[in-house]
Amino acid sequence: MGKSKQADSVGDVVNGIERIAEAEDEVSIDDLLDEFGDRSFAPLMLILALIGVSPVGAIPSVPTIIALCIALIAAQMAWGRKHVWLPGFITRRGVSSDRLTKGADTLDKIAQVLDRIAKGRLKPLASGPARRVVAGLIVVLCLALPVLELVPFAAAAPFIAIAILSLAMMVRDGLVLLIGGAVALAAFGYGVYWFAV
Repeated sequence: MGKSKQADSVGDVVNGIERIAEAEDEVSIDDLLDEFGDRSFAPLMLILALIGVSPVGAIPSVPTIIALCIALIAAQMAWGRKHVWLPGFITRRGVSSDRLTKGADTLDKIAQVLDRIAKGRLKPLASGPARRVVAGLIVVLCLALPVLELVPFAAAAPFIAIAILSLAMMVRDGLVLLIGGAVALAAFGYGVYWFAV
């Protein structure tokens, strides 16, 4: 296992995914843990959320599997664990590097947008105990994802919200965290509206 790299931006995360995809035929959770370290709760959730938004997330049942992984990571963060733990049957699962490479342009564009809006404002909202509350919100989003996967175009919204919330925790930007919360509420609202009508 090489030395894990500190991710300070979405661009760092996307570059890490692309490095693994270039070196391996398949990208697994184990590969991500090797790349970013088992203390990188927010970067790992961001990575998985970005994969959920990519073309990989269009594969049936994949959004639910990704949501399960994110939920396990977020629950441990909310609980106050110092290291990420995931069962082997999950960490050994992977996705084709070709599929990730095809989605590289999409991921790069998302990274550029998110990195432009992250400026480290209202830091107390994204620091300390608030981070554990946000992790709890992410768990709720993940639990809703299997249902939202049934709604056209709805599965991407929770992943975008999770990506924004994870970024907010990475750079301690409370304003970005509020934006992520608004996106999360919009995703819930869209799902409720779809089933109501």
